[in-house]
Amino acid sequence: MSLEIYPVRKEDIDIIGLLHVEGLKSSYAGIVDKTYIESLDKEEQSGKWRKWLDNPEIDVAIAYMNDHPVGFVAYGQIQTAPPGQSAIRPLYSAEIMGLYVLEAYWEQGIGRALVQYAAKELKEKKHTSLCLWVMADNKRACSFYERLGGQRIGKQKTEIAGRLYKEACYGWRHTSALIV
Repeated sequence: MSLEIYPVRKEDIDIIGLLHVEGLKSSYAGIVDKTYIESLDKEEQSGKWRKWLDNPEIDVAIAYMNDHPVGFVAYGQIQTAPPGQSAIRPLYSAEIMGLYVLEAYWEQGIGRALVQYAAKELKEKKHTSLCLWVMADNKRACSFYERLGGQRIGKQKTEIAGRLYKEACYGWRHTSALIV
């Protein structure tokens, strides 16, 4: 099996929209309101990603397994700092804003490879630490980040479709710990 990861191109946007919708459906099932999950739209998500890609502080990489798109990671300068982080001397300078792998490809090392790719790219841009936010009730994802050495460093509530959900923040003080 051949895994390739490379920066997203404009022509990949619709694929990212599809991967995002499918990733949300599989990772949020049983956590987020079913009506919201069923309302997710690939075109709407693709439109959001077009705007995100115009932000110079955010990068996106896509993973292909045997020429099929299977996942992506969005990363860059921190957007949502953990609670208590000093703006003057922050502990975390970068963030993974999204990591999604199609369910059929879970447990094949793709998520790990995408995180490692993001960490390497961030380190090259002089980011020595990173964090990410995940739904606290997504035990599978929380366990994955803990296996990668992430420390739970904060929590907050986020609103999705008018309902509040708990999020957990995981952090890595040294991105080099994620690079193999």
